[in-house]
Amino acid sequence: MKTGGAVILSASDEGIRVSAASARISTTEGSALSAFEKGDGAERDLKLIRKVLASGHRTVVEHQTYTIAFHDVSVLAEELLIECRLASYTVKSRRYVNFSGAGYIVPEGLSEAEEAAFRANMDARFETYEQLLALGIPREDARFVLPYCFKSNFYMTLNARELAHVIASMLNGRMSLYPEMRRLGESLKAQLDARFPGVLDAELKDAPVYHRASLPAEPTVPHAVHSSVDMRPAFGAKDSLDQAMRFSGRFEAEDYRALVRDARPRELETISYGFTVQNISLACVTHFARHRMQTLLVPDVETALLGGGYVLPDTVAANPDALILYTRAFEDNARAAREMLDGGAPREALAYYALAGCTVDILTVMNARELLHFLKLRTCSRAQWEIRRAAETMLAQLQGDFPQLFRLYGPGCAVTGRCPEGRLSCGRIRKTEE
Repeated sequence: MKTGGAVILSASDEGIRVSAASARISTTEGSALSAFEKGDGAERDLKLIRKVLASGHRTVVEHQTYTIAFHDVSVLAEELLIECRLASYTVKSRRYVNFSGAGYIVPEGLSEAEEAAFRANMDARFETYEQLLALGIPREDARFVLPYCFKSNFYMTLNARELAHVIASMLNGRMSLYPEMRRLGESLKAQLDARFPGVLDAELKDAPVYHRASLPAEPTVPHAVHSSVDMRPAFGAKDSLDQAMRFSGRFEAEDYRALVRDARPRELETISYGFTVQNISLACVTHFARHRMQTLLVPDVETALLGGGYVLPDTVAANPDALILYTRAFEDNARAAREMLDGGAPREALAYYALAGCTVDILTVMNARELLHFLKLRTCSRAQWEIRRAAETMLAQLQGDFPQLFRLYGPGCAVTGRCPEGRLSCGRIRKTEE
């Protein structure tokens, strides 16, 4: 499986020196520039940084940033890393890029016979993907038959403190459940230790244990499912928001339109809503996870495979030949996974059998400001159809709970009066009243 990797491509200039300067400035007199000029960017600064880290003050290393290239890793690795939200990502789009020749990762721990069976199954999944494309199925719908072992390439940028946290998760936390992630974590640990010695020490010391959820006793037969959304209303949302608006003194009573269009609507952050989104694809989970300002609970990927549910795009349902290929892909894949599991292969290998169209339930909690951002993007006609349906259902439920505010929410053009999509615009500016 050792075909992909993670490489630190770049680091911010003078990161160690700036981190040391931030340690000095909090306890010594003088300007920010003078604190920086006292440093050497070498052993003296590192000694000070290690001392501050040992005392529990880790913000100083947030001034150092890194950009990492993840090359030819599994899409499972991609999804796990995107859940680390204090980072920036750029990922190859499965909606627009043809992944016929992407290749795939073979999980560790398989016997020779199991590996041969795994490869045969995954070759068949890629063949189905190509056949669906040949039948005219759009790439964004054909991708649902791609397995979570297929190779992904993306960039990740984050500060040294968050990188230390991510590496600790790879080595000791949730991500450590998968040998691929432990291998990537060891590689990044060696690279970070060489560039910024001592940063990882405090993070890895006394790392907490991750409690893994149990799997279903028996896999469920594959079947098409429909998504749904259940909202948990915010208690006293209108009163709380009105109080916040009065407190800030920036708006007239109930002037929600001005608030929604404000450059810094912090008042919206005082109310939060919870949503259980049921039966959404693993591909759609990634769309949710990219929104950083939320609390998001996502089950292990294996549960999506064993649950048996999968999304059925309208384009596939309307094409009899494509429908046969599509449903057979999920049935054959589930059969192969069951045979592998019955044969005693490791549980973590199951995650690599999951197809992008396999479904799970997630729980997300967002405040009204993040919902404004989320819905501006995800109710837009340019959004992928599955997350757009979920977002439109969320918006309808919000409007039922607090119509005075949420009737002003919707796609970006409806909220701001202008389209943010440029040349990709649908050409129809919507109004909130619609």
